[in-house]
Amino acid sequence: MIGFFKRLRRARELPDKLSYEEARAVLESQEAKLQHELAARADAEPEMLYYLAENGNAETRRAVAANPATPAAADAVLAEDGDPEVRAELARKIGRLLPDLLDSELDHVCKLTIETLRKLAADQLPRVRAILAEEIKALDCVPPDVVAKMARDADAIVSVPILEYSPLLSDSDLLEIIASARAQGALAAIARRRGLSELVSDAIVASLDIPAVAAPRAGVAS
Repeated sequence: MIGFFKRLRRARELPDKLSYEEARAVLESQEAKLQHELAARADAEPEMLYYLAENGNAETRRAVAANPATPAAADAVLAEDGDPEVRAELARKIGRLLPDLLDSELDHVCKLTIETLRKLAADQLPRVRAILAEEIKALDCVPPDVVAKMARDADAIVSVPILEYSPLLSDSDLLEIIASARAQGALAAIARRRGLSELVSDAIVASLDIPAVAAPRAGVAS
């Protein structure tokens, strides 16, 4: 390993191919730059990414959160990270990879993925929830209760993308939201949905919400 670190000091970056022993040496070195590089690698061992999720500095944890190779168990840990930028990176990744993650043949991976998704959907920062909303807004594989929660979020940057695009909201959901909408722009977002039913369209008109009534329609279902 002494020779390995001498080469690293000369190259100042990790080699394209890294043995298990060399990667482990990077972890043990406590050198932040090298750990950050390892955290972003697609060929990093799952247990090493998990270690960095728990023990890396903030920049390294962000790289782990953004890495598609990070195991679901580490993602679940990062969903509660104290750095909001870590959670934001995780929200971007989870939304993009959600269909593939849920298609995993391993039940525990699916359960951990849903657990992570629920944590992010309930994040204390609207920005993190909004990033997740943008990523999952058109997906049909999101648990309905998560979609329902985000559609009723008090912050428009969270609710509006879901209300405008989610295929998982029923007419009953939309009518209930129209009747009790709290977020500004919620009704206009519903009005822009494709294939809006006549029942929901009539409810929007009856609401007398001027921006919603005036919103361009994507098409009303017969």
